Amino acid sequence: MIRAAMFTQPAARAARRLAGIRLLSSSSMVAAEKNSGAFKPKADRTQSMAFTKKDGGTKRVRSGTTTSVNMSSANPAYYTELPKPKLDLLSKDTATASRLNTFVQIDDSFLQSTGRGRYPGHLAADFKLFGKPALLYRQVTQTLVDQMAQNAKTAPKRATVLDGLNGAGKSAELLKLAMVAATSGHIVIYGLSTLPWVNSSRPYGPGFKSDLFVQYELANELLRSMIAVSREALSKVPLGKSVTLGKRTLESERTLAELVDLGLQTPSLAHDALDQLLDIASSQTIVPVFIGLDEVNTLWCKTSYRDQEDNILPASQFRLAHSFLPFFEGKSLAKGWVVGATSYAEVRFMPNDLKTRLCPPPTIPIANPDLARDPGVAELPFDVVKIERLSSPEAWGLMQFYQKANIITTPVTEGLVAKKWVYANGNPRQMFAGVTTYF
Repeated sequence: MIRAAMFTQPAARAARRLAGIRLLSSSSMVAAEKNSGAFKPKADRTQSMAFTKKDGGTKRVRSGTTTSVNMSSANPAYYTELPKPKLDLLSKDTATASRLNTFVQIDDSFLQSTGRGRYPGHLAADFKLFGKPALLYRQVTQTLVDQMAQNAKTAPKRATVLDGLNGAGKSAELLKLAMVAATSGHIVIYGLSTLPWVNSSRPYGPGFKSDLFVQYELANELLRSMIAVSREALSKVPLGKSVTLGKRTLESERTLAELVDLGLQTPSLAHDALDQLLDIASSQTIVPVFIGLDEVNTLWCKTSYRDQEDNILPASQFRLAHSFLPFFEGKSLAKGWVVGATSYAEVRFMPNDLKTRLCPPPTIPIANPDLARDPGVAELPFDVVKIERLSSPEAWGLMQFYQKANIITTPVTEGLVAKKWVYANGNPRQMFAGVTTYF
C-alpha cells in the first residue's frame, strides 16, 4: 500500500504539470480574473437600459433614461414623433375665464427655481407623458385666482387650506396659484413639499441659542427659491429697520433682496434671514405676499426626527415649521394671501385630530343645535376650500388634451368621457391612471 502511494503521488503531480493546471485559492482566482480583464462588475439594476440606433442597423447599449434614434435609418412603423400641442403659458394675463376646461403650460423656469427635477404631488408622471409641464385650468382655479387678486388689495384675516381626496388636484391648484402670483409681481414663498421637513431625510441639529432644532439646508433652499422667483419684488421692499445677521448689519434703506442674499452667503444665517424676511414682508403694504405650502398638515404632526434622548420630535420643535405655523393659526398678512394644501399620501404625517376636523364623520341632524355640536371637535384656525371631482366639461377637456398629447388614440366621444369619468368617480388622478394603465 505504501509502495503504491509513493508511485501514485509523483505521477499525479506530473500529470497536472503536463496538463498545465495550477491550483489556486478562491481569492487568487478572483484577483487573476480582475487582472486579466475577465472580471465583470455587478450590473446596476437601478439604471434603465436604453438603445441608441446607429447607421447600418447596429445597436449600442448604454445607461440612461432616454432613447435617441437616428430617424434617417429608423423604421417609421416603430417610431413616431412626439406630439407637441401648443399651449398658452399660465400667467396673470392668461388666467381668465376664457381658458376654462383647457390646458395651460407652466413655466419650466419657475419649476426649476423650486428645485431641479422636483415636482409637487404626483405631477412628475403627468409632465413626463405630456412632454411639458401642463395643467388643466378648472373652475376652482378661476375662483382661487379671483380671490387672490382681491386679497392683493386687502388681505384676509385667516389662511386658506385646500383639502380633498387623494388625486383631487390640491397640489396642482396650489402650483397654479403660485405661478399666477409670481407673474403678478408678488413676493412668492412657495414650498412644493414639506415632507422633508418631517420625514428624517435631511440634516438637522439642535439650535445654538434656542430649544428649536435647525435645518439649515432646507432653509437655504427656500431662500434660493424665493430669490429666483421674486428678486424684483423683493428689491422693491426696504427693510424699514436695521437688521443684524451674525456680524453683518443691514441698514434700514436696504431691501429684502439684499437680506436674502446675505442669508444665502452664510448658510448658518439662513433661519435668521428667513425669520426677518417673514416679519418684514408680512407687515408691509408695498408688494403683495403669497405664502404657499404643500402638504401643510405636516406642521402639526409628529416627525420622524429624534432628539438627543431619542424622543420623537413634533414639527413645532423645528425652527422652519415654527416660522410658518403662526400664519396658519391666526397671524395675517398686511397684503397678500396664505394658502396651504393637505396631503393624505403619507398617513403617518396626517394628525388624526386634524383629519377629523377636516373630514368630520357624518352625523344625524337633531333639533337642538347645542347637542348637535360636538364639543370634542375644535374649530379650525383657517378656512377650508374643498377641491371636488371634475365636472363633465372639465373631464371632456382633460380627455381632449390626452388625445392631442397622443396618450390616447381613440376618438374622444361622449361615451368614452362618461365611461372614464364614472370609473374614476371624477377624480383626475384616477382618470389619468385609467388611460395610462399599460404605460
